This record gives sequence, C-alpha cells and structure tokens, in this order.
Amino acid sequence: MLQLLNLIVKFKDYAALTLLCIISLALISIGDVSKIGGYRAFVVGTIGWLEEAFAWVPNPDALKTENRAVRELNLYLSSELMKSRQALTENKKLREMLDFKQGIDYNLVSAEVIGKSTIELREYITINKGKKDRIARGMSVRTDAGLTGIVVVVEDNYSLVETLNNRQVKISAKVDRTGIDGILVWGGSTYFNMMNIPRSFDVKVGDELMTSNYSRKYPPGIPIGKVVNVEEDKSSLFHKISVEPFVSFNTLEQVFIIQYISDPERLKLIQRMEERLRLLKK
Repeated sequence: MLQLLNLIVKFKDYAALTLLCIISLALISIGDVSKIGGYRAFVVGTIGWLEEAFAWVPNPDALKTENRAVRELNLYLSSELMKSRQALTENKKLREMLDFKQGIDYNLVSAEVIGKSTIELREYITINKGKKDRIARGMSVRTDAGLTGIVVVVEDNYSLVETLNNRQVKISAKVDRTGIDGILVWGGSTYFNMMNIPRSFDVKVGDELMTSNYSRKYPPGIPIGKVVNVEEDKSSLFHKISVEPFVSFNTLEQVFIIQYISDPERLKLIQRMEERLRLLKK
C-alpha cells in the first residue's frame, strides 16, 4: 500500500501534465471559440475534482519530516522531565542533609562519593575531600541516615573510606532502648550480626542501635541500624541478632566526614593491651 502511494505521489504531476497537453491539442484542433469555452469549464471542473479526490493521499516525505520532528520533540520533553525529577530528588536530599547537619554537635565536612572499589575483599569508597579540607586518617564518615565507615587513606584532595560492610570491621554498639552493649559485625549479605548478647538480655525486633561510649574508632551516639530478627539458639548462651543498617552502601552519593578522632592516649593503651594478649596466646 505504501509503495502504491509513493508511486501515485511521484508521478501525479507527470500524469496531470500529459492530460493537460492532450486537452490543449484537442482544443487547438477544434478552432471554434464558442466550443472552447465549454471545454475550458469542463477542464477546470475536472482538475478541481481530481485535486479534491486525491487530496487524502499523504506525502511520504512530509510524513517522514513530521515524524522526525515529533520524535525529536518527544526526546527533548523526556530529557527535560528526567532533569526535573533529578533536580527534585537532589533538592530533597539536600534539604534532609541540611536539617540533619544543623542538629549535630560535631564539626562536619560534606563530600561527594566519586568512586567505589574492592581491595583484598574489602569495600571502599573514594570521596572528593582530603588534607586541604582538614580531613585526617581515623575520622568517621556518615550520612544523614547513619554510620558509613572510617577514613583510612588521605591525600591532598581525596580520601579513601573503608565502609562498614567488611568482615574485618567490628563496631562497638549499644541498644538505644536498654543500653545493652555488644559487637556488631557484617554478616556477609544485607544484614549485620550483633555478637555477645546473652539470651537473658532484653533485645527486641525494632530496637535501634548506635555507636557506644566504648567504641575506640567512632564517636558515640551515631545511628547504625535496627534489629530485624532475634533467635534464641538453645545450643548457645547468646542471642542470634540480625541488624539492618540504616545506610544503603550500594547507593552512596553524598556523605559527611566527622572531624573527630578518638583520644590518642586511649588508643595507645588499647593497642598495648592487645599486643600483650597476642604475646600471651603465643
């Protein structure tokens, strides 16, 4: 059907010209002026009828041009809509982060996550703040939701942050509702495990956890996550507690560096104790 339309549109001008030439020759051969007037009216009427009859036939070139213009307009509108949605999401995040920052006692430095990497089975993020921004090794990193990790390497303009979702990371945490302390370690999937909580201790699903005063790395009182499962293992004296972190480590975009480092004297004391314990085990 489309090929037929293309053929009609392509040759309709030639067909009309041929028809007009035939009619002109016929009129010339007649020679009677009175009759020519009748033929003229007939020709004009016929041409008008033909134009009206074929007016519905679309022009393929015009259709292609129109379709191209519609597609370009749709692409432009789609891009503008996506930009508007992204702007709304970013504005919402910025408002939440601003409200959060105003309620914190520690000095915070905002940073953007510009890279993610895995080194020797450990997860890291790279942020766009470093020594020039007074960032130092050992400073904690968080989002408005909660604890994210700790700075381990610092350069002039960038820093490397070890996130919590590493098996080697241990966090001293406490249950906000009861003040019960325990050790939080990554379970290797979505959840963390809270260790060393006796079965007789009161821990419930929905309890929220934060860093405790016993933490040697992180400032106390930083939200970590909430309890999503508590199992009583009859073969053990301790609970099996699963904790869902408040931070989504796969979607990190913006973070805050807490300009706080634990007391160096306290850290040295703990390190000496650990060294003595290792020597005793040998």
